[in-house]
Amino acid sequence: LDIGLHQSDAVREKLVCGTVEEGRIMNLLRCTDYRGKVIRSAEGQTVRARYHQDKIIKDDGKSKINKYYDLYIDRAMIEAEFDALWAKQAKLNPTQFNDKARDDLKDVLLHQRPLKPVKAGRCTFMPEEERAPLALPSTQRFRMYQEVNNLRILREGLKEIPLTLQQRDDLIAALETKSKLTFTQIKKLLCLGGAVQFNFEDPKRQEFKGNTTSATLGRAEHFGDAWFKFDEAKQDAIVMQLVKEENEAKLIRWLQDETGVDEQRAEAIANVGLPEGYGSLCEKALARILPELKRDVITCDKAVQTAGFEHHSEIGGCPIIPGRTFDTGIERINKQTGVIEKLHAFHELPYYGEYLQRHVGFGSGKPEDVPEKRYGKIANPTVHVGLNQIRLVVNALIGRYGHPSEVIIEVANELKRPVDHRKKEFRVGKISKETMRRYCSCAGCVNVRQAINQELNKELRATAFKILGRNPGDYDMEKMRLWKEAMELNGAVVTCPYSGETLGIEAILTAAVEIDHILPHSITLDDGMANKVLCLREANRIKKERPPTEAKDDFLRLNDWKYEDILARVKNWPEQKRYRFGADAMEKWKGRADTFLARALNDTRHLSRIASEYLIFICPQATRTIPGQMTAMLRGKFGLNDVLGLHGEKNRNDHRHHAVDACVIGVTDQGLLQRFAKASASAREQQLNRLVESMPLPWNSYREHVQRAVENIWVSHKPDHDYQDEMFDQTIYNADGFSRIAAKVRTVIPFNARQGSSSEQRHRGNNGQPKPYKGLLSNSNYCIEIVLSENNWEGEVIPTFKAYEIVREFKKQHHGCTEEQALAALRSPTRSISGKPLVMRLSIDDTIRAEIDGVIETLQVLKISSSGSITFIRVNETNIPGRYNAKLAAQKLAAEGKEFDEGALNDEFFQKAISAGSLRELKARRVTISPIGELHDPGFKG
Repeated sequence: LDIGLHQSDAVREKLVCGTVEEGRIMNLLRCTDYRGKVIRSAEGQTVRARYHQDKIIKDDGKSKINKYYDLYIDRAMIEAEFDALWAKQAKLNPTQFNDKARDDLKDVLLHQRPLKPVKAGRCTFMPEEERAPLALPSTQRFRMYQEVNNLRILREGLKEIPLTLQQRDDLIAALETKSKLTFTQIKKLLCLGGAVQFNFEDPKRQEFKGNTTSATLGRAEHFGDAWFKFDEAKQDAIVMQLVKEENEAKLIRWLQDETGVDEQRAEAIANVGLPEGYGSLCEKALARILPELKRDVITCDKAVQTAGFEHHSEIGGCPIIPGRTFDTGIERINKQTGVIEKLHAFHELPYYGEYLQRHVGFGSGKPEDVPEKRYGKIANPTVHVGLNQIRLVVNALIGRYGHPSEVIIEVANELKRPVDHRKKEFRVGKISKETMRRYCSCAGCVNVRQAINQELNKELRATAFKILGRNPGDYDMEKMRLWKEAMELNGAVVTCPYSGETLGIEAILTAAVEIDHILPHSITLDDGMANKVLCLREANRIKKERPPTEAKDDFLRLNDWKYEDILARVKNWPEQKRYRFGADAMEKWKGRADTFLARALNDTRHLSRIASEYLIFICPQATRTIPGQMTAMLRGKFGLNDVLGLHGEKNRNDHRHHAVDACVIGVTDQGLLQRFAKASASAREQQLNRLVESMPLPWNSYREHVQRAVENIWVSHKPDHDYQDEMFDQTIYNADGFSRIAAKVRTVIPFNARQGSSSEQRHRGNNGQPKPYKGLLSNSNYCIEIVLSENNWEGEVIPTFKAYEIVREFKKQHHGCTEEQALAALRSPTRSISGKPLVMRLSIDDTIRAEIDGVIETLQVLKISSSGSITFIRVNETNIPGRYNAKLAAQKLAAEGKEFDEGALNDEFFQKAISAGSLRELKARRVTISPIGELHDPGFKG
């Protein structure tokens, strides 16, 4: 058993829990079926015995264990194995295998240092206060009242009726003592019929979460009924003590003194498991908002305003700081006070944590610290890096072109949602065991949902190909995806929601079946899957460009299709799709204040909101975000997908596709969307499948301007010259360096036991001198230094391990030096590590220019090999390793006469390995590209 391998598992398991991009091992370990399979397979044996069940017969007839097994174990399994082994061996030698020896050895094996405590962030409405723990009963109640006040009963025509105050209070009282209540239990509690539905009720959600803290502490073995007799302030005080007090003995004494429980109960309470993490509000804000939510059945935004706070969407604004801000000359009315205020803006963006305090954790407040430490930062590293890059780019643009008059933002799709939203998306949909098994065998996949979608798309494309006898088009594939969705929603039967007629898979790929926008596209501009459904062509012609409720009379008059039957067919659909068939669907979609144009012009998701709030500091009068879906539609209608040459489809293999999107975003305003809506309505009137037959360009030469601008873009890559990276393979090799695997290209580095350690005496040679006891294989290179040696260019590769050694040695010689000073010693601008004259130093993602086949190419470092060769790609190209592997796979399948990916087979990209000596012949020189795409080329100097 490799103790070192498993000692960090408790921390790793806790950290991975709740993340989105979960690894294969953690997915399997959480799978009850998988754990049961491993345990059943052992049947009284240790888990280690399971390893011997997968054996391979070698050529000589002997067997060996298959190392490529699908068997993974966690700490609980290791602990169970230890206990089983000890119990067995204790029977043979009770004296040696005594309780004290067991406890000592078990502590060595499974001891885990406590996790670093998670710091509370700032309250949304009172940034000077810390957020309250999620376990706090008042935080639990805030969530409960917020959700229950939004609960609606669906009546005739899917009309939503709020709960009465009595119904709300009865439901809250029940949730107070339960960890959860199913919707069936809620209906029974409120004396509603089983046929009644709630607005939150759909296949993805079948319950309401209760007061988990009260349900736990109210158990008989903890406080019992006494818990519910404490007032709310006392309950909060008890839970705060449970969360904050780390000394168990002190906590037990406090519980006995303050609550009157005996020692046994106090010990059980002290070790109880409560919800972890923090909410978004502090205790003071909860004390003001919660009473408003209790007073009436109102939504949270109204309770917030009644409590005297601004709604979170209205919080912000630029402060007045002499020398750093200026008067824009624009005025606005403060919604809270009614006072006319002048708008000020920063000359350039400050560090976001300095003024977006409600989004960041608490900083040190010390002026000598770096901004991240002084002011705090957002916990999500993706958002943190994204906002810092925004500051870098925007300030460079201001310096080059001056202050903006308008800012429009579109954030990449994978960054828009917070982690909990992405996790929720990861869980939705039915995933077959076979599909998950196929995913798990693919080590190259990172995101489970993305991998499964890709696999399902391949299956749907193959099915459509068999039916059509040709490659399916985009419209065919959209039909197939909607058919797959309908299969899951309706239990393997797909029907037209309007007529009720069954739609077979062959029928959907004919002209008799069409895709309908449930709510009119010309009004909503909503082209998402939630607004689409498969239906008969006849039904689509009757419905026309109307919501279902407006077409119900024509459905009944012409074909006897009853509106009640339509609602019955969709009643079990997800809420975001089902509500569109209701009588008040358009009112719900539009909202009480926003028009569809305002909705289309604003993206309200996580990073979009924060980025917009941040950029208001430089452009308070005109900063907004736009949804990516809207950009994609307009890009297609303008014919811009061909700018980077993929025959009408967006080329995501070229970083410049973001610039194409920017060209669309820059011209998107209300006037453009109104023209788009009219074009969409015209297309429907002409009974066209396409949403828009023709879309007028913003100006006649718009497409040519976009083409010219994109072709002249230099893609900038964020430089990363930090030496901190993985140094070695995890495998231990022979210490003598003779390894048939490692000796091919890399060197095994020998290691001696530490001086003074117990292992030092055991690892000595015959001469009594220390002897290496293990060898580690360097698996990454920090950089390659191209040096001048005897008038030739030579490449000297610096492994990551060597870079660590250099920095460590510098720190020893210069006690108290900073990390920046140590890094500078590693990256002298004129001298190499070996002392030879330095021509240039290249790390991953650095950029060069070179003359290849008579053309000056701008290239990016993709890989540095230990042999000294450097692999380059063009700066604008992306995902080269994946495209290369896909092309090889397609070539192999094509040669075997099997079905292959034609796009991968014909994919053209630049990837070339070049030696240091060859770089001189190509007149190579290192260049830099600024964050705003300005190329700095010093020219070839020989």
